Amino acid sequence: MMDTVLKLVPGWCWWLLAMTLVGGGQQLRVVGLQDDLTTAKDAAQTAGEKLAACRETRGNLLVQVGEQNQALAGLRQAALDRQAVARKEQEAARQQAEEDYQAANRLQQERIGGDACVASQAVIDKELGL
Repeated sequence: MMDTVLKLVPGWCWWLLAMTLVGGGQQLRVVGLQDDLTTAKDAAQTAGEKLAACRETRGNLLVQVGEQNQALAGLRQAALDRQAVARKEQEAARQQAEEDYQAANRLQQERIGGDACVASQAVIDKELGL
């Protein structure tokens, strides 16, 4: 009975039905692939935008690091300059203190008769040229 029903439909109809089914399946596959392609394209665009943002941020950070390095180099140089000035002033203070130290030693070594305060005052006045 099934065989007679199949024989009632002409061969070209079966061929047309087969082509329609195959074409419809292929169309469904193409639509699915287009959706996948759109999704992948959107994901790639998003990733590209993130990459561009990361590169811009990286560039900004490199500029900031360069500025910080320059500032640190300036601070190091300023510290070295201050250290050199401090050494010079320390040496000058040491020389001045040496003169005062020698004067104090002379005061201690001189002996002037009378009251110790009067003697000290006389020696100090003598040192100062008064």
